Amino acid sequence: MRQQKLTESEYIHQYSGYSLHNFLNTGFFQISVIFAATVLVIYVFFIWYRDWFGKSSFIYRLLMLPTERRNVYFAKLTAILLFVLCLVGVQVVLLEVAQQIIQWIVPEQLRVNHDVIAIYSYEILTWLYPKTPLQFVLIYGLGITIVAVVFTAILFERSYHLKGIFLAAFYIAVSVAVIITPFIIESNINYFYEKEIIMMTIVCSFLTFAAAIFMADHLLKRKINV
Repeated sequence: MRQQKLTESEYIHQYSGYSLHNFLNTGFFQISVIFAATVLVIYVFFIWYRDWFGKSSFIYRLLMLPTERRNVYFAKLTAILLFVLCLVGVQVVLLEVAQQIIQWIVPEQLRVNHDVIAIYSYEILTWLYPKTPLQFVLIYGLGITIVAVVFTAILFERSYHLKGIFLAAFYIAVSVAVIITPFIIESNINYFYEKEIIMMTIVCSFLTFAAAIFMADHLLKRKINV
């Protein structure tokens, strides 16, 4: 306004008011989301390899506990899921804090106040906070399936070592192919409705998840000796 000698009304007409969406479009917010996702991806590997390469190979003590070995797998899977949900919960609080700060420092006449629906309709946030239960099951179910596939791939590598790397890569490729099968079908025939594609993807993800659990259980019982 100083540089172009604009009045408040001229500024609003030319640039519109400042809102939380302006903050969400900044690199600061987007980098923070990317950073959290990167830490989570690293932790997916760290949660297994830490136990193998840490002091006294803690994984062997875990596998010697008087319980089914697959419970160790489920415990690590649950830890990742809780990690994700905690990050999402913290993000809700931080968005409210950011909204409050904007209301404190930006004059009312230069500010646009969005309702909750408008805020969480922002592109990145729609992935973190799905609008419908079906979308929630799809996004978070797909996420936990991918983590399960990675966990099982790690067990392939730990069970067969050098050969296990190729087996893990092949297993991941097959799992991804199964998950994206509905999208491949739709791209070729363009016949199904969006909800039908979502339902087929959920079914494929569930089958992939079940296969990951089955193979992980087999590897933990038969291939990893204590």
